[in-house]
Amino acid sequence: MPNQSQMTMSHEFRVNLIHLVLSSLVVNLLALAMPIMMLQTYDRILPNHGYGTLTLLVFGVITAVILEMLLRIARSYLTSWSGAVFEHKTACRAMEHILQSPMQRFEEQGSGTYLQKMASISRLRGFYSGQALLTIVDLPFIFIFLFLIWYIAGNLVFVPLGLFFAFSLLAWFVGYKLRLQVTEQDFSSKIRYNFIIETLSGIHSLKGLGLEKFFLRRNDRLQSRISLAHYQVALTNNIALNCGMLFSQVMTVAVVSVGALKVIHGDMGTGGLAACVLLSGRIMQPVQRALSLWTRFQSFFIDRKELQDIFNLPTTTYSQTRQIRKPTGHLLLNNVSFQYEKDHQLLRNLDLELHPGDSLAISGSAGSGKTTILHLITGLIKPSKGEVLVDGAQPHQVNPAILSTHVGYLPEKGTIFYGTIRENLTFFNSANEEDAMVVARLLGIDDAVAILPEGYETQLTDNVTDPIPPGLKQRIAIARVLANKPRIILFDNADRGLDKHGYNLMFGVLGRLKPRTVMIIISDDRNILRLADREYFLHRGRLQETAPADSKIHNVLPFREFRI
Repeated sequence: MPNQSQMTMSHEFRVNLIHLVLSSLVVNLLALAMPIMMLQTYDRILPNHGYGTLTLLVFGVITAVILEMLLRIARSYLTSWSGAVFEHKTACRAMEHILQSPMQRFEEQGSGTYLQKMASISRLRGFYSGQALLTIVDLPFIFIFLFLIWYIAGNLVFVPLGLFFAFSLLAWFVGYKLRLQVTEQDFSSKIRYNFIIETLSGIHSLKGLGLEKFFLRRNDRLQSRISLAHYQVALTNNIALNCGMLFSQVMTVAVVSVGALKVIHGDMGTGGLAACVLLSGRIMQPVQRALSLWTRFQSFFIDRKELQDIFNLPTTTYSQTRQIRKPTGHLLLNNVSFQYEKDHQLLRNLDLELHPGDSLAISGSAGSGKTTILHLITGLIKPSKGEVLVDGAQPHQVNPAILSTHVGYLPEKGTIFYGTIRENLTFFNSANEEDAMVVARLLGIDDAVAILPEGYETQLTDNVTDPIPPGLKQRIAIARVLANKPRIILFDNADRGLDKHGYNLMFGVLGRLKPRTVMIIISDDRNILRLADREYFLHRGRLQETAPADSKIHNVLPFREFRI
């Protein structure tokens, strides 16, 4: 069943569709005023010196031209408005669909691919705004114009008719060639977008390792490929445009030449020739627009598929949001197994039950699946087998806004959003500001912010130009999570980005929260691990209470030695 935005857009489109069709019909009928005037002027008014008739005819034609101009302006307004409505509503729906899609399906493609797919909305705007419809409505009038030429000049109609079919054949060939080129251009653009995102997101590592030359070489190769693809598409489009102009001129010359012979032989009058020239020009106008539409239509199929790929993403229904109990801190993993697509089974038959006051540390080698367990609890991914229950509900089926008051995930590097420190702490006023400020005081954020000229209104962009150090950003990200008072805290090496002062403050906050919450800790620091009452070792997909014999995970330096 279509949602409300789809129904609204459909209704608006139907209303505009009726207006566009009616205005196009009237515009094309008014376009006949000039050829009729030419015919009457040369064949009747001039030979008979009919000044009164000429005045009346000129006044009528001027009125028709003014009406045509006003209708074209109104039609342009309708198409522009329809395009803006389509782009706005479709972009909002597409973004909503992406944000509601399961993380596993979303990450099957790179971020650059989704940028390319979202960009297709702007390119589709012209087709759904009514521009394509206008061309389609105008095309049938070609045959009306051809009929009038036949009625006025007889067999002269075969000149524009033959050129029309030759032009149509050329348009089909150019369109087929252009589709192949647009496909290559689209594929090259996706690779390019992914490369740019990869480069910009890893700019610190890139410069730190001195990989600039390597990435520049990759950039040169990708840029050469996409530039060549753009060149071929632009060349074909220009060829099509120039062919349209050439055919227009050829048609005018051919009609004038053949028509002049008919005038000389007395088969038609001078007014008929002038009218046929104007009508042949009217034929080429929608034909040229149709060629332009046809060439752009090749990209329409690709753009429509790109947009459809977004809406084909499955969405999470959050069907258990109402089933989740009030935050109590009860966590249950029942026979949970998990594997990524086309990969070996990472987790095998995990069973775990925790209540408030329970704290657990999980150690294991890199890639053993420690963070995956936390992602299962946060609902970012769902188990391949078994079930994870947070306060009686499966987290991947609970609205994230509700789940954030039950589960707080502290990653290695917290995200800083473009906005003020206050907005980052309260997550743009979605969390209680008073609670956020209490946590900020406990983590020493208020003291650091007090010395800033704009205080909590200091703007952050999460780059090196920010007026605060990375350690303070990490504390802000931690405070944002804890402001929701989650009863289950998932600590995933969140201490790595902290300085010594921030580390000590965070350690103290975790110690205060420990008796009232469930705490699962993943850390390389033994001091942090000592917060846990129990320690499990993740080995070959299973949780063990003793470290495996071949494991080196105990060879971790204490905090103070580790930080030096």
